[in-house]
Amino acid sequence: MRKTEELNETKLISEIEKISLVTQKFNKSLVIKSIGDDCAIFRDKNGMLVSTDNITENVHFTLKFYSFYEIGSKSLLVNLSDIAAMGGVPRLFTLSLFIPKNITEGNIKEALRGIVDIAKKYRISLIGGNISRASEFSISITIIGDYKDDNVIKRGNSKIGDAIFISGEIGNSWMSYYLQKRKKHIDKNCINLKNFEKKTIENFIGKFKLPIPRIKLAKELAAKKLANSLTDISDGLRKDIFNILNFSHGAEIWIDELPINENLKHIAGLLKIANYMDNVLSFGEDYELLWTAGDKKEEEFLNLSNTLGIKIKKIGRVVKGVNGIKFMKNGIKYSIKDFTFKHL
Repeated sequence: MRKTEELNETKLISEIEKISLVTQKFNKSLVIKSIGDDCAIFRDKNGMLVSTDNITENVHFTLKFYSFYEIGSKSLLVNLSDIAAMGGVPRLFTLSLFIPKNITEGNIKEALRGIVDIAKKYRISLIGGNISRASEFSISITIIGDYKDDNVIKRGNSKIGDAIFISGEIGNSWMSYYLQKRKKHIDKNCINLKNFEKKTIENFIGKFKLPIPRIKLAKELAAKKLANSLTDISDGLRKDIFNILNFSHGAEIWIDELPINENLKHIAGLLKIANYMDNVLSFGEDYELLWTAGDKKEEEFLNLSNTLGIKIKKIGRVVKGVNGIKFMKNGIKYSIKDFTFKHL
């Protein structure tokens, strides 16, 4: 394989354009000029949403645990979640690659295939980007979405008495990471594990390495005006709960009601992970939706859950006061050890 130091920038851009050509068929009415000029040109009659995020080697992933295909996939998935967190529809994105000398042309193509496969799944178009040398591998994406008829949901618009809801399950990303990081130790020291238990661990790692952006659910919440405030859980429930509260509100979170995967609980018991709940609450990388709404909307959420095949659970309530968040377990206040990921 050729290293990137031997690659010509113009040739690499041409390769990216060729691999991503399939994405150009999406959103044709928006795109006037795509890859190949100083700027992409597009038009839209709706309200616009723009977000940017990056994933960087040894900060958000390690090459030991992730394939380049998975890295590429995740780089776009986490950005899609930002659009979902506003109730919008993703349309277009730009891509910047930061490439160290040890990365091969084959590695880059594999990452691009991961990106393009996600773009195809969610029907969004790659319209430009940038390439640069770097000391560590990093992918940065700027994503553009839209919304119609003021159907957008902002953070921090919760109301006193609102119920707090969550989609899917939390903690799966943490457990997948925990198992990958300690796999050799588990294989060596947990010799009493039965074959089906080892298989459960292997399956858990594979199933939850990559997030699922809840775009369809968020779109329904916005179109039907079901949520007062909305965010996604990227930095952990412990931290992200503050995003949906305004400065005069607090919240109670009922730990007994949290949607936690039964296999996660089982694995935590097998491996005797005493503080697993603290990690579930603060690790992050779940990218599930977190929102507030009136209690009367609960039946509509049940219908949405059945229609979309996504778990929706009421996990707490917005309360008066500025005393922050109170986590309750069996009616008793629960103190959490903070394992929140630090970006800096």
